[in-house]
Amino acid sequence: MLIIPAIDLKKGEVVRLYKGRFNEISYYNVEIGKLVKDYLNSGAKRLHIVLLYGAKTGRIEKEEEEKIKRIIEVRNENNMNCEIQIGGGIRTKSQIDKFLKLGINYIIIGTAFLIPFILNEGYSLQDIKFYYQRSGKNFELEREAPDFELIDWLEPSLKEKIIISVDYFKDEIALSGWEVTIPIKPSYVIKKFVENGFRKFLITSIESDGTLEGVDIKNIGRILKEISSLKENIQEIIIAGGISKEDDIVLLNSLFYKPTGIIIGKALYQKKIDLKNVIEKYQKV
Repeated sequence: MLIIPAIDLKKGEVVRLYKGRFNEISYYNVEIGKLVKDYLNSGAKRLHIVLLYGAKTGRIEKEEEEKIKRIIEVRNENNMNCEIQIGGGIRTKSQIDKFLKLGINYIIIGTAFLIPFILNEGYSLQDIKFYYQRSGKNFELEREAPDFELIDWLEPSLKEKIIISVDYFKDEIALSGWEVTIPIKPSYVIKKFVENGFRKFLITSIESDGTLEGVDIKNIGRILKEISSLKENIQEIIIAGGISKEDDIVLLNSLFYKPTGIIIGKALYQKKIDLKNVIEKYQKV
């Protein structure tokens, strides 16, 4: 099981949100280079970067790009074998190409793929506008899915570098920085994207994320059970949200369909989990 430390960026600052809410934010006074080096020295084989403003607005800030370059630089200087995955506001093929050329290993995409998927499932643009308005947000197709045919443009080799982000609230999927929910089951989304040739998935519990209240084992277990018949066609299932102590890792590791990786964020900043210790205990060499 990969133990993946998270770095959430908001205009270049390291932060964590509570349940994805931008009005409940914790700032951490850490130097990004030192943070990355500490994670590498602890044995991390992959880093998770989230561009929070990008996820919300579909626009990636210059300050965030500079921090990304710094993270890659420190990784390259200390351990080239450590992979980096990044998500938040990535909506176009040009952005995907740019990050891959910089040295990012995997691109996490949610909204830009989910909007076309939802429309293909029979929802209308008016339906989607309704769900956005219900959340107090305007829907702009050119902002949320500017490269509407993006999925069709990706050749098989590029699909190997894509992680589909399936964020959920109760039994609905979420998009646009978690501010909008659509009544489609997360397991159904995964099944459909597997049929379309995707093999890597990130499942995040919005209700648990940033709370330090424990992993949503009941719903995660249910989702994993619902997709267990697809195990042979899935390379990675990464779980995020609420992992606050070692017991949460034990719980996830006890599931019949074990995740291949977990993401830990706030618990590391607040020293609830010793990264080196859990990597040595639960991460396969």
